[in-house]
Amino acid sequence: MVRRSNSSLFLTGLACALLSVPATGGTLGIYWDNDLLTGSDKGYTNGVRASYLTTSAEKDQDCRFCLARGARDQLSPLPGIGRTDSQHALVLTLTQLMITPENIEARAPQFNDLPYAGYLSARAGLWSWSPDRITGYGMLLGVVGPESYAEQSQKQVHRITGSTNANGWDNQLGTDVIAGLGATHARRFYSSGDPAHLEQDMGWVAGLRASNFLSDARFGLSWRMGRHLPTNFIPDYAGISSSIGLPGALDVPASGWSLFAGVMGEWIPYSYIDEQADNYRYDQKTLIGHAGIGAGWHTPGFQATLTFRTTSSQDRTNKEPLTFGTISLAWQL
Repeated sequence: MVRRSNSSLFLTGLACALLSVPATGGTLGIYWDNDLLTGSDKGYTNGVRASYLTTSAEKDQDCRFCLARGARDQLSPLPGIGRTDSQHALVLTLTQLMITPENIEARAPQFNDLPYAGYLSARAGLWSWSPDRITGYGMLLGVVGPESYAEQSQKQVHRITGSTNANGWDNQLGTDVIAGLGATHARRFYSSGDPAHLEQDMGWVAGLRASNFLSDARFGLSWRMGRHLPTNFIPDYAGISSSIGLPGALDVPASGWSLFAGVMGEWIPYSYIDEQADNYRYDQKTLIGHAGIGAGWHTPGFQATLTFRTTSSQDRTNKEPLTFGTISLAWQL
């Protein structure tokens, strides 16, 4: 457990880290997940992520501190890092998630459903990318419990959307410190068409994550079509990483659009919700399927996408799928 005073200092540090990025240069991405976009209000009910990707080490030759270049050189022994045909940049991500049972009006614990859980983390990592491959490594530090401020965020979102207030946050899980490591690799294996008219491509993505909140392995396939498609060929349709959609996302010669879809399989050997919710019915499934469809519009320096996602049932005792939508915005600073 963590005392509230220490957690407050921790959260302040996370916020300062994100706010201390340079005022110019790099790419900023804002992502909002909400199940109200698909007409439900249960399970994974809301999530907000903000990511900052620095200017690549290869483009920022006159940088004062050259953190991306230093990270590239220090991590060059890792697979996929240090290739001469790739760009390298650091990423910092701040993520807040909230999980609630279906009946959010009840104040007592809903032992036949999910517990309330709030999550807040900061993730730092390095991305390496080229037109046909993306590789990333990262580490995260965060907190589960009242210090995540998930209760306050959900109340604000529900106030804006006119939804029913969630009354059971006094029963949320935590407080616990969360830490972990992760790696992601993606390849484009097919492309065709003319960027000025219509083009399409396909890619695969694999990821590993080890943390005391969720440990998993994922593999997925994606397809997209459109005009003047960005260099980044993996739309973030199933959330394999909160920042995989940023590297090369704004590398476009002109304005255009995209349609995309994807499927993914996930193996989950460990889940904090499952392990800590002893009195609740929830029993995490080991194998999960994901699918998503979406559309986007982009222009040099800006991108906006809307994605609808679904997963197979997460709970062995509940066959209902988990569905939610994601609005993503990215722009050049």
